[in-house]
Amino acid sequence: MKNNVVAIINQKGGVGKTTTSINLGHGLAILGKKVLLIDLDPQAHSTIVLAPNRLPFALTIQDVLIDRRDIRHAVVRTSIDNLDLVPSHIHLDRAEHLLIPEMFRETRLSQALTGMDYDFILIDCRPTLGILSINALYACGIVLIPCETARFSLEGFSDLLNTVKVLKRGKDDSEQLLLRILLCKFDPRKAISNDWVLKQLETHKMLLFKTRVRQCEALNQAHIAKESIFIFKPNSHGAEDYMNLGKEFLELCIPSEKN
Repeated sequence: MKNNVVAIINQKGGVGKTTTSINLGHGLAILGKKVLLIDLDPQAHSTIVLAPNRLPFALTIQDVLIDRRDIRHAVVRTSIDNLDLVPSHIHLDRAEHLLIPEMFRETRLSQALTGMDYDFILIDCRPTLGILSINALYACGIVLIPCETARFSLEGFSDLLNTVKVLKRGKDDSEQLLLRILLCKFDPRKAISNDWVLKQLETHKMLLFKTRVRQCEALNQAHIAKESIFIFKPNSHGAEDYMNLGKEFLELCIPSEKN
């Protein structure tokens, strides 16, 4: 069922996409959910944080998409209970070009995920709308867009929303995409920037998570330390916000699971 597959995506880098992938994943794991995080970004930042001492990997997501290897054989255990990883590699960048001539190239990931036994599958997408990201959007039932509260944070936002709308039209009623927007790096002191972003998102306010991830230096430091915020500084604002996001996310998804 695609309702448990979440594409975490934004065309703009540096908005909290990977930070959200890692910490939402860990938060859901703490809440007792079995989570798989797929690193679909050639920068491999999620892989570096969650499996820093496991290189080289026998298989990565590139082997799954290009050579159609069984994704279950690419799964690696992380040091976090209930959180597994399908790692990425810089060579994944080549997959964009290798997939171009392939038939049904947009559905490779969706096909690979058939039968995977996880409560949630999170996909850390690359910050472009190429074939890799389209694969994630085809595979998912939920699209989570992290958005920084800054003047240029909405660049490419309309293109992303339009792409999601096109994909929604191509799905039947049982596979409709659920779209949500997460405000990241939120600083209450920056009233002008916050008001501007919120005004731009006015027509999408029903899609906004109530949780806002506040500006938190500990989140940056955790990334450098190659740890999730729950390990690096569990009493920080960052840990509090991502735990609240995990709880709100479950409230959003549970009705879908019951249906």
